[in-house]
Amino acid sequence: MSPKRVHKVPKLAVANRHQHVQQTARPEHNSLRYRAKAHRDLPHIVKFSGGRSSGMLLFALLENQLLDRDRGDVIVFNNTASEHPGTYRFARDCKEASNRYGIPFFWVEFQTYEDSRNGEWTRLPSYRLVNDKPKSAENPDGFHWRGEVFEELLSWSGYVPNQFSRICTKNMKLEVTRMFLKDWLACKARIPRLGHFGERSRMDVNAMYRRHRRSQGAVPKEIFTQKKSYALSRPHIRPEQKYGDFSSAWRKFHNSALEGRIFGDQASFGKGGVEYVAFVGLRGDEQVRVERVQARNAGPGSVGYEGEHVYMPLADMSVTRDEVNAFWDHQEWDLTLPREGSLSNCVYCFLKGAKNLRAVRNSMEEEKHSQEPGFGSLLDTPSDIAWWIRMENTYARDLVAEGRRITGNPASKTIGFFGTKTDFSYKVLAKAGEADLATYSADLLPCDCTE
Repeated sequence: MSPKRVHKVPKLAVANRHQHVQQTARPEHNSLRYRAKAHRDLPHIVKFSGGRSSGMLLFALLENQLLDRDRGDVIVFNNTASEHPGTYRFARDCKEASNRYGIPFFWVEFQTYEDSRNGEWTRLPSYRLVNDKPKSAENPDGFHWRGEVFEELLSWSGYVPNQFSRICTKNMKLEVTRMFLKDWLACKARIPRLGHFGERSRMDVNAMYRRHRRSQGAVPKEIFTQKKSYALSRPHIRPEQKYGDFSSAWRKFHNSALEGRIFGDQASFGKGGVEYVAFVGLRGDEQVRVERVQARNAGPGSVGYEGEHVYMPLADMSVTRDEVNAFWDHQEWDLTLPREGSLSNCVYCFLKGAKNLRAVRNSMEEEKHSQEPGFGSLLDTPSDIAWWIRMENTYARDLVAEGRRITGNPASKTIGFFGTKTDFSYKVLAKAGEADLATYSADLLPCDCTE
């Protein structure tokens, strides 16, 4: 089979002047303007989300030869194990099509491992590299898709994310990418083994619970033990992994811009540390999100990651959703999900709002009973609302059991995915009619997140 090729890619060239331009109208010629001359020489990181916009941005950068393997440029896709199978097929096709350009493309997943800290065994956050085929006995390095990554995070943390505590985005995307880059920008050929050398787990639930109580935790021991059981059942080490086993485009690189900024086996961020350019696929018709990214990454006192310089070429080019869809109309493959985005990202993400969650439920209730080619049954996976109900029942905080004061909705005695201001839950979503869901619309506004 001949490799996939892209068609009708917008022209994008580096401008001669290095300045930040706030785009108010479409320019005559699309250009990438570096805000500082030094940015041109920094490693370029493409944060590929698995959606159409980030896919269009990826191929605009590749086709216009704006990425350079020798500079340390790399493409990263964060797998939460909670995406629709269509997203995984699209990400795999994009990775396959990108191979001809010679830029490494990696899939990474959050995972924990066991080590000793202050004389006690604990589990620490990290990541693993995975290939673009589902994990199986025959493919142990494959990606997870049945919610394993998400549940490991919930079990490790002991509670579920919500609109005001987005531990999912923070840990499975932002921090995972950051940990990956610490290894990648150290210019090594592999990532090191993490964890102790015992054959089995050394964690002691009783010791864990004593530590929980010393930290003023109030979760009853029975509930605490139940929540931690899944994380403790996961692999207790992160094995050494070679980059070349996960991307055929990998070649060892050396970038002079990184000299003196690598300490030990990892790159260092912060003062005097490594800097890099990050590309994000936000469009020109997402100005609220674009302005938020610009604000958090602009100048001294910014709240963005140290050393990260974020660029949003699609926004600078004033590209809209319709133009992104038109781009994919010309390609040999596309994301096989609705174009309004209801099934993108984690299938039943609590930040999608009442309208989109209703659309997801209506779409997936029939689909979950089918056999997905290359995957199998979708029952009790994140494509099935029963999985989300189980996660909420298992990992939500029980305020009554903890003896906590209820300050939100009096009817809500737990802190689940939808917080304490509402008694909405995935169990309610599973049974609610449209009129019922309409009453929750004001409490379930769609998120304008930027990650």
